[in-house]
Amino acid sequence: MDIDGRDEIPKDLTPTEFTAFRDYINQHSGIFLEEQKLDSLRVSLVTRATRHGHMSLDEYFALLKKSDNEFNELMNLITINETSFYRFPQQFDALRTSVVPELLANKAPADRRFRAWSAGCSTGEEPYSIAMNLIDSGLEAFGYTIEVMGTDVSTSALLRAKKAEYPAKSVSTLSPAIVDRHFVPTDQGVRIAEGPRNAVSFQYHNLIKEPYPIALMGNWDIIFCRNVTIYFRLESTRRVVQNLFDSLNPGGYLFIGHSETLTTVSDKFEPVEIGGVFLYRKPQLRKSTTLSARGGAERVTPTQERPSARVPARVRRPVEVDVASLQQQAEEASIAGGHSQVLELTAKILEVEPRNATAHLLAANAWADTGNLDAAYDECRKAISIDPLMASARYLLGIIHLRREERTLAISEFKRTIYIDPGFALAHLNLGNLYRSTGATKDACKEYELTLRALYENPEGAWVKFMSGFRLDLLSSTVERSLVECRRSM
Repeated sequence: MDIDGRDEIPKDLTPTEFTAFRDYINQHSGIFLEEQKLDSLRVSLVTRATRHGHMSLDEYFALLKKSDNEFNELMNLITINETSFYRFPQQFDALRTSVVPELLANKAPADRRFRAWSAGCSTGEEPYSIAMNLIDSGLEAFGYTIEVMGTDVSTSALLRAKKAEYPAKSVSTLSPAIVDRHFVPTDQGVRIAEGPRNAVSFQYHNLIKEPYPIALMGNWDIIFCRNVTIYFRLESTRRVVQNLFDSLNPGGYLFIGHSETLTTVSDKFEPVEIGGVFLYRKPQLRKSTTLSARGGAERVTPTQERPSARVPARVRRPVEVDVASLQQQAEEASIAGGHSQVLELTAKILEVEPRNATAHLLAANAWADTGNLDAAYDECRKAISIDPLMASARYLLGIIHLRREERTLAISEFKRTIYIDPGFALAHLNLGNLYRSTGATKDACKEYELTLRALYENPEGAWVKFMSGFRLDLLSSTVERSLVECRRSM
C-alpha cells in the first residue's frame, strides 16, 4: 500500500505487458524496443502512469491509446537524445568541400535555395552544425538562401533546440574559430549566433508516419538521418529510407551514421566515398556517376550496356538453389580459368540473390580475363554499390582503369583498396609501379617497401587470388629488384 492507502502500480513489467506496450510503440513510432530495454521501459511507464494517478498499467495504456500528447511525453522518456556539435566531423568536411560544390554545379540558375533536413535532430546540435557548415562553405556569398529543418519525435528535445542555448562544455571540442564565428557567450554557457539560428527551423515529425507532410516530401538537397534507424526494425527502416529517397532532389545526398550501412536496406542510392567517408547519393536523372581521383564525385556520360556484356537470359527455376555450393563452384572455376563456367554459375546465383556482391565480383573477374573491360567495369561497380568496402572489387576496378590507361583513376582506386585493406600487397605494388613511371621515385620506393611488408605479413590475403598462378617467391624477388633500382635512381 502507498501512503494514501491505495495500491501502487506493480514495479515489475510482465512479458504480456511489455509486448503490448512494445508493439504499440513500434506501430506508432517505428521504434522497436528489444527485450533488454524492458527495465528502462518499465521506469518510463511507471513514471508517466504515476504522474496521472493511475493504479494500473492497463489504465495508463487506455490513456496512451487516446492521447497523442501523452504518447509524445512517453517518447520523451524513451528516446535517447545523445548528440553533439559537429559529431563525426569528417562528414561535415565532405559536405563543405565536395558535396556543396557538386550540388551547386547541378542546380538550375533560378533555384537559389539550399535546403537541408536533419531527421531525428534531438536537441538541435546537428541542424545548427549543418547551418554553420553551410555558412562557412560560402553559400550566402553566392546568393543562396540556407534553409535547415530539424525534426524529432521528442517534444522536450525540440523545445531545448529552439532555445538555442547550451552549456560551455558543449563547445569544448570545437576549434576557437568556429566558436568565435557561430556562438555567443552567455552567463550559463553559449547561445547560437544569429546567422545559423535564423537559418534553422524546428518541427515535430515522426519518421515512421506516412505519408510525410508536404513540407518534408521534396526538394531537399541533403538529409542527415544519423543513428536514427538503429531503433527501427528492418521493414520500418526500409520504408523510412524509401521516404528519404523520395524526399531528396536528384543528385541529393543522404548522410547516415558512420557505422550504419544501406547494404541490406536499399539499392536505389549510389554509395559515394569522399575523403574516407561513405555517403549515399540519389542518382541524377539520365546520368550515371563515377568517383573522381580526388575522392569527390564527378559526372560522366552514361555508359550504354553492350550486348557482349550481358549475361545470357535467365529462366527462373522453381527448385531451391544452393547458392553457397554455386558460389564455391564459381570460385573454383575462376581459379581454373573457366570463364564461361564462372559466368554461367554467377548468373544462376544472381537470379536468386541479385545483391550478392561476391557473385558480381566473380563475374567481373571473368569478363576482365576475357578482355571485355566494359562488362567487367559494370559488374565491378555493382559489387561496390552493394559493398563499398569490398577491397578486391576496388582493386579490380583499379586494374580496369589501368588497362584503359586511366592512370589517375587507377591510383585513386588502389589507394581506396589500401585504405580498406592495408595489407593488400598487389595494390601497393601497382601504386609503386605507377609512381615510378611518373618519376615520383620516393613515393614508389615507399610503396615497394610496403609491398614487401604485406607479402611477409599477409601472405594469404585477399590479394592472392589475383596472382594468376605467379609464385610468391618470384613476386618477392621482382619487388626487391624494383626497390633496389628505384633507390639507385634517387
